[in-house]
Amino acid sequence: MSHNDETRSNTLSIKEGQLYIEGCSTVELAEKFGTPLFVLSEKHLRQNLRAYQAAFEAHWPEGEVRIMPAIKANPTIAVRRVLSEEGAGCDVFGPGELECALRGGVNPEMISVNGSIKDHAIIEKAILLGARIVLDSPKELEICNEVGEKLNKTARVMFRLKPYLHDLGERSDFLPQQEIRELTQTIKYGIPTSEVLPMGPRAIELPFVEPVGVHIHMGRHSKKLAVWSQLIKGYVDLISQLSARMGGWIPQEVDFGGGFAAPQDQETRVAVTDYPTPSLGDYARTITTSFRNAMQRHGLSTNGIMIEVEPGRGLHNETMIHLTQVHNIKQESINLDHRWAEVDTSEVFLGIMGVNPTPPFDYVVANKAYRPRNHRFDIVGMTCNAEWLYQQVPVPELEAGDIIAMLNTGAYIEPMAANFNALPRPGMVLVNGDQADMIKRHETLDDVFARHVVPERLR
Repeated sequence: MSHNDETRSNTLSIKEGQLYIEGCSTVELAEKFGTPLFVLSEKHLRQNLRAYQAAFEAHWPEGEVRIMPAIKANPTIAVRRVLSEEGAGCDVFGPGELECALRGGVNPEMISVNGSIKDHAIIEKAILLGARIVLDSPKELEICNEVGEKLNKTARVMFRLKPYLHDLGERSDFLPQQEIRELTQTIKYGIPTSEVLPMGPRAIELPFVEPVGVHIHMGRHSKKLAVWSQLIKGYVDLISQLSARMGGWIPQEVDFGGGFAAPQDQETRVAVTDYPTPSLGDYARTITTSFRNAMQRHGLSTNGIMIEVEPGRGLHNETMIHLTQVHNIKQESINLDHRWAEVDTSEVFLGIMGVNPTPPFDYVVANKAYRPRNHRFDIVGMTCNAEWLYQQVPVPELEAGDIIAMLNTGAYIEPMAANFNALPRPGMVLVNGDQADMIKRHETLDDVFARHVVPERLR
C-alpha cells in the first residue's frame, strides 16, 4: 500500500494526505456543508446490517431472523430509510421514535412499540398500524384490551421480561461498582417477575389481546459470552414458568434485545471496554445455542420461532465521524509551555461532559493526515465549560482552518446533543460513494428559540 493511499477501515482511507470517507474528502465536505458536522457512511451502515442478518441466520435454522435496530441510537429519517430498504424492522421507545420509524418507511408490522408509560393514544396508534406492543406493566395489558375492544381489532403483544440471574456475579461495564444481576432487576424497564407471571394467564383470557412473544434487553453491561449465556438461561427459565401458567403457550417471536459491542468497542458511555470483544458470529452462536439448549431442557419446542436482535451501538457506532474546524490557536510560554486549539464543536454535541484524561474518540487532522504528530495541544470546544475534548494530545502543527475528524461517533452521540449556551446543533450528511447529501440540516438560532413564548405582559 502506498503512502498516499492508506485504508483505515472499510470506508475510511487517506488519499494524498487527506482523510476520505467512502469516495468523499472530509476536507471538502467540511468546506461544502460547514462545521461542526456529522458524516455517516451509507456503505458501512448497510454492511453492518447485512452482517447481523447473516450471522444470526447462520446459527438459527429453526425459523426466521429479524434485525430490529434500536432507533434511539440514530433517530434520523434518512438513516431509517436505508435500514428499511435493507428489510430491517425497528424497536421504538415512545411516540416520537414511532413517528420517526413511520417516516423512515418501516413496515408497521415490523415495529415493536416499546417504552415506559404507554398511554391510550400510543397503544391505539400501534393497534391501528398493526405494530406489536411490548408490554412494560400489567396496566398496559388492560389498556391494550380496552382499546382493542373499542377498535374491534386485536392487539399483538410481547412480555418484556426481567429474569433474575441467580448464578451471575459479574459486575457491569456501565457501573463497575454494581453487579449485573442487581442492575437488571433494579433498572426500571421490563415487567417485574411477580407481576408478569399473573399477566400470562390474564393475556390468554382477554378477547382483544394476542400474546405473540417475549422480549428482553440487558444492554451493554458486558461483552463476555458467559454473561450472555447466563442471560439466555434465565430468560428461558422465566419463559418456561410463563408457559406452564398459560397452558403450554410457547412464544413464536423471541427478542434478545441489544447491548452488543461495536467491533472496535471505543465507547464514551461505557466505563470498562479494555478486554476482548467477541465477533458478531460469537454473539450469534452463543445466544442461539444457549436459547436452543435451554428450551430443550424445559421441553419447549423451538420449531418455527422467529428470533430478533436490536443492535444500537454495534450497528451504528463506527459508521459516522464528526468534523470540526480549528478557529483559533492560543499559546502560553511564560508561566508554562502550553497550547490550545479552539474548535467549533462542543462537548455538549458529543456527550463527553467533563474532563477527558484519555482521548474520547480516535482523531485525525483530516487535511494533514500524513504530517508527523510531533506537537501537543489541548483541543477545546466552544462553550463556557472547560471543554477539554482532548488534553495535550499529539498532533501535527495546528493552525486556524485545519479540520479535525473524530471517529466512532455514530451511536447515541448526535441524538443527545444539547443547546447549552444557546448553540445551534450540528447537521448530518450521508455519504454514498462520491455523493454526499445533507440529511439533517444545521440548526439555526431561530430553531433554538422556536419554543420560547413571551407573555404579553412582558412585551
